[in-house]
Amino acid sequence: MSLDLKNSETVDGLDSTWLNGNPYAFKVENPDFENSPFTGMTRRHWLDAAKFLIEGVFQHVNNIDDPIILPKQNKISYPQPDDPRHRFQAAEFEGIARTMMAAGPVIVDNPDTICNGINIRDYYANQILQATDPKSPRFWGRNSDFQKEYGRMQYQQTVEGAALAINLMATREQIWDRYSDAEKQQIADLLSDYAHSLTIGHNWRFFNVLMLTFLKVNGYAIDESTLTDHLQHLMSNYVGDGWYIDDTNYDFYNPWGFHFYGPLWCKWYGYEHAPELAAIIEKRNKEFIVNWPRFFARDGKQLMWGRSIIYRFAASTAFGAHFLTNDPVLDPGFARRIASGNMLQFLSREDLFVNGMPCLGYYGPFEPLIQFYSCAASPFWLAKCFVALSLPEDSPFWTAEENEGFWPELGDRTETVELPGPGMQVVNHGKTGTTELRTGKVKLHETYYNQLQFNPDFPLETETPGGSNAASYSIREKDMGQDFRIPLDYAFNKIEDGILYRLQNTQPVGLGDPNKGGVSRGPERIDLADIPIPSGIIRVDRVRVPYRYELQLGHFALPHLNGNAAIFEKVGAGLMASIADGRKLAMIPVHGWDSIKTEVHKGLNPEADESTVIYTERIREKDYSGMEVFVTVLLHRLDGGDWTDDELNPIQTMEVLPWAPSGTACGVKLALKDGREYLIDYGNVDGRRII
Repeated sequence: MSLDLKNSETVDGLDSTWLNGNPYAFKVENPDFENSPFTGMTRRHWLDAAKFLIEGVFQHVNNIDDPIILPKQNKISYPQPDDPRHRFQAAEFEGIARTMMAAGPVIVDNPDTICNGINIRDYYANQILQATDPKSPRFWGRNSDFQKEYGRMQYQQTVEGAALAINLMATREQIWDRYSDAEKQQIADLLSDYAHSLTIGHNWRFFNVLMLTFLKVNGYAIDESTLTDHLQHLMSNYVGDGWYIDDTNYDFYNPWGFHFYGPLWCKWYGYEHAPELAAIIEKRNKEFIVNWPRFFARDGKQLMWGRSIIYRFAASTAFGAHFLTNDPVLDPGFARRIASGNMLQFLSREDLFVNGMPCLGYYGPFEPLIQFYSCAASPFWLAKCFVALSLPEDSPFWTAEENEGFWPELGDRTETVELPGPGMQVVNHGKTGTTELRTGKVKLHETYYNQLQFNPDFPLETETPGGSNAASYSIREKDMGQDFRIPLDYAFNKIEDGILYRLQNTQPVGLGDPNKGGVSRGPERIDLADIPIPSGIIRVDRVRVPYRYELQLGHFALPHLNGNAAIFEKVGAGLMASIADGRKLAMIPVHGWDSIKTEVHKGLNPEADESTVIYTERIREKDYSGMEVFVTVLLHRLDGGDWTDDELNPIQTMEVLPWAPSGTACGVKLALKDGREYLIDYGNVDGRRII
């Protein structure tokens, strides 16, 4: 079959049901609540989940020579009708390489597995041979040829080439070893072209490392200096606390990238041939993994945070990969409990599946999450999590009884972990069983990085220029007819006495609005101080905006589940809101605010078409009228219960100081009803700020 470039860009109708209209979602059949008392999932159920995903894919494959060209779900994802040929080739490459990450463990478990009448081992083996043959109409193309034709840049084939190398290593006995020497050489030639080509200077370097290492361990010549260069630069991205900076970002590319590829490389090659570097990678992996469970809710839900969130439970990849290392330190029963819960967070939902496959979205389809590098097969990067299935059946990851790690001992307390390397504060709320992440080194002006906090039980909304943005400040100059702005970036100030200090910029420093003649009115800066309390946060924030403004602070958004709007109740100067599934929010403006309001949003929430945000507002009428401090209490519940008066009003006394001890303006003294006392001093924030 030849590559039909003009048929593969057609937008199919979204079909969220599957197989004769029956609702489609993964179910844990015959759960084992003895070994897995929380999820019921064992190794066998993980294999069932992998096969379930592959069966959805193979509904779109009619015979062994058909490529995996999955129905296009929207007009945003690639390839676009006018894209160059290499983009269509890349989409086919993703169809094979990414789905094989789910198929591989199934093939290893049973090479005779049949889906839609096709032996999947024979299918992938045949497709790889066709797609690596330059004479075949299925050929994926060479990066070196693309650079000659389209210019010197990076190509998606580099990403998928690494996935192919991982898959071939994982199915070595079932697929790679069955090829002839000539067939192996054909595959190696193409991988070598990708491996030695231009890459991006962040996690992509690991793609080249893995392809080069695959070639090296299988006896093919490589440029050793290229491999060394990639490893040196990757290791130089380390910032401490187990985290690597990925270009300018901190996000899920640490657990599903650096701490997946690193342990793989150690197992393939490093432990035996480069023990010094392998020891470094393993040490950093330990530093990361001991805190990674803190980023999940008690039931395993993950944060909605950063780019590529359509990869979903790939966030749990680091748990299985950790047990590839020589000396794992994480409790295996806790690791499996989180990973299984994270998987079920998504696979158990019917709205996840469009045309039988995980859709481009979060739960259901959600276009704001789709990046330019996403195609219909892209969500299958979630199958990285199945690296755990490469662990033997007697691995502690599979044999240990599921447990909840630190959560039972936490009780109703709130516990904070501080990670100054990436500038993060992670708060685990024992009373509600959820987690909140606050980030302090953010350079991107992008909704899913620029939020005041992230919580797995309150998925984030995309921003709107109309204001009332969830989990964010919004600001605009009064009477100028501007849109509301959310932060351009966050800078890390310090962590002191349990308080995270950050600096938020909403306008380029020293620049005015270019749409208003570029008049310089001074920077827009908000100094943030976060004080974690049970089930929430006290915000003590100083606004450094010299001119008259409209300022808003939004709480998390509440989706209108099944079309039912949130229910509101006044509480003193504040407001409570709840929805039918028990999620409940409270927002109490303590100091500085004029009013508290609500706004209904449409098309911004990943869980429902409509949602409501509670927000506070301050309108300042006069230019140059002094700095202002805003104190706000924000609470959450998941059980629909009520807060006590002390929970709603946790502050015993408050005093705003004209000058803090450091000499900066507007310090604040707080005494809480639980006995804690704080002096909020933003200090020399502009000298300390780190992005």
